Amino acid sequence: MKSNLLVSEFKDCIRDRAEANYAGKMQQAFVDWYVEAEFGGVEWKFTDDANDGGIDAIVMRSQDKPGVVIIQSKFTEHVGRGSLSRGAYEGMERVAGAFRWGEDAFSEFLTEVRADLRQLYRKAHQAFTGSGGSNWNTGKRAFRLITTHSARSFPGNGTLGKNSFHFADDILRLYEQYRRGQTPRANDLRIHVEAKLPYRDPERNATSYLFNARVSDFRRYFDNNDVGRLVARNIRYNLAGRIAGKIRTSYEKHPRNFWYMHNGLTIICDDYVEQDELATLVNPSVVNGAQTLYAIAASPRKQSPAMVPTRVIVRGKHTERAPEDDRWVQGIIRGVNTQNRVRAQDFRSNEPEQLELQRLFRDQKVFFERKRGEWREFKNEPRFRGFGRTSLAVLGQALTATSEPDGSGVLLVKRGVEVIFDKYYQEIFPNRTQVAKRFPRIYLAYRIARFVRKHAYDSKKEFRKQQHAYWTTVWLMHRGISSAIDARKGLSVEAIRNAFDRFESRARTGQQARGVARATRKKVWSAWRVARIADTERWNSINFFKNPWGNQKVLRLAYPKVRRNLESLGKQLAKAGA
Repeated sequence: MKSNLLVSEFKDCIRDRAEANYAGKMQQAFVDWYVEAEFGGVEWKFTDDANDGGIDAIVMRSQDKPGVVIIQSKFTEHVGRGSLSRGAYEGMERVAGAFRWGEDAFSEFLTEVRADLRQLYRKAHQAFTGSGGSNWNTGKRAFRLITTHSARSFPGNGTLGKNSFHFADDILRLYEQYRRGQTPRANDLRIHVEAKLPYRDPERNATSYLFNARVSDFRRYFDNNDVGRLVARNIRYNLAGRIAGKIRTSYEKHPRNFWYMHNGLTIICDDYVEQDELATLVNPSVVNGAQTLYAIAASPRKQSPAMVPTRVIVRGKHTERAPEDDRWVQGIIRGVNTQNRVRAQDFRSNEPEQLELQRLFRDQKVFFERKRGEWREFKNEPRFRGFGRTSLAVLGQALTATSEPDGSGVLLVKRGVEVIFDKYYQEIFPNRTQVAKRFPRIYLAYRIARFVRKHAYDSKKEFRKQQHAYWTTVWLMHRGISSAIDARKGLSVEAIRNAFDRFESRARTGQQARGVARATRKKVWSAWRVARIADTERWNSINFFKNPWGNQKVLRLAYPKVRRNLESLGKQLAKAGA
C-alpha cells in the first residue's frame, strides 16, 4: 500500500470532484476521475443507478481492440483496508458472460436492464463483437472492475483473470501518474514569521510579505503532506544532483549558514492569515525553491535553527481563476525562475495549452514530456509500455521546422530552442482553446519528424554525420506530404496515426514509405554537395543548412526529384481519412 500522504491526497482529489460535479457522491466522482486518468478525453457514458446490469460506465475506444471498455466500480474511502467481496467478482463475471456468449445471452441480460440503457448497451455489444471480442484473449480486455479495496480475496477461478481487476494499489499507481499535471490544491501551510516586511498592492487589493521563515516548519509540514503537492506548479520536477545534497547538508550540519547561502523561497497563496507571528497560507504553491524542499523533505532532522528568506505573494481570497489560467501568476513563475540553468521551455511547461497537449498525446499512446525530468519518473511504469515519446523542446522544433513552406522555420530551429520558446512561442503553439482543433496538424508534424529520425537513416553513425540536414529533411517531407492533403477538409488524428503505423510496419506499404524517407534524406544531403562547389570554404554542412540560400538550393535540386513520391504518401494519408 502506498503512503498515507498519497492516499490522503487521492481522497481529496475525489472529494473535490464529487463536491464540484456530483453533489458530493464520491462513488460517481471516482468513476469520472478514473476514466479521465486512464483514457483521457474519450466518449463515455455514466450508467450507475438502479437496474444498470452491474455496469457503471461504458467507454468507447474505437481505435483499440476491443473497441469498448465496460467498467464496474467499488469505492470505499478506507483505501486498501478491506477486501473486495466475492460477489463483486461474480458480478463482473456475469457481465462478461453476457457479452461473450452470443446474442441469446446478451438479449437475456438486457431484460434485466432499465429501458434507457438498452440502446447504449447494444452499441457497446456491437463494438465488442465487431472489434476483437470473438477472440476471448482479446475480448476480456474490455471488462474492468476498479476498486479502492484490496485484492486479498481474489478467487482465481474466473474467466477474466487478474488483469481485469484493478485494486487499491493499482488505483494509487495510476493516481501517482495523474497527479503530476492535476495535483489537487495543497493543504494550508503554517509557518512562523520573523522580521516581516509587507507590500501593499492597491490594484489587486492584496498585501504580500517578505520575512524569515523556519526551515523546520516546512520539514514538519511534509510529515503529513507530500512535497510534490506543494510544488506542483513549479516549472520542473526534482532534478536532484549535487546541489540538493549540499542543501540538505547545510540544513542538517550548518543550519546557521543556511540563510546566507540560500536565495530564498517564493510562495503564491490565495489568502494569508497571521496570529501571534504564526501565518496560515491558504492554497499555497511554492513556485521557486522546489529543489530546497525536496532536499529537506528527505532529512530525518525535524528541528533546526536554519532560517530561509521567504516571499509570500497573495493572490487574494476572492480570486476565481485557477493558477494555471492566471497570466499574472504565470508571469511571476517566469520572473522568479531566472537562474542561468533554467531553459526557455521550462517557463512554458505549465502553460494551459501544454497540459492539454499532454492529455491529447497520451490518448495517442505518446508520452509528452512537458517538464524536464518527467520521463525519468515514469519510464518504468508498466502503463507506459509501448508508448512513443517526445519532449516539449523537440515538439517545438518540429512545429517550427514545418511551419513555413519556404523552409524559414528550419532557420529558426537552427538558431536554437531558446529562440523558439522565447520570441516565437505564441506563433508556434495555439492557446488552450485551439489545441484540440489544431492537434491533427501538431500530431502530423510529430509523426513526420519521428518517421525521418527512425527510418531515413541507415545507422546512428549516418545520422550523426548528416544531422545538420535532419530538420531540413523533416521540412521537405512535410511540404511534399501536406501538399497532397486538402487543407479545407484536413485529417483526423486517427487517420494520421493509422497511416504512419502502416508506414512503420513491415508490410509492403511500410517498405515503400521508408524508401521514400531514405531517398529524401539522400537528395537533401546531395543538394549540399552539389551547391557547395560554388564556394567550398564557405558552404560547409553547418552553414548551408542554416542559410536561406541553402533552402533555395534544396527546393531546386532535391524537391523535384522526390516530390511525386512524397505526394503519394500524402494521398495515402488523405485516403486513410476519407
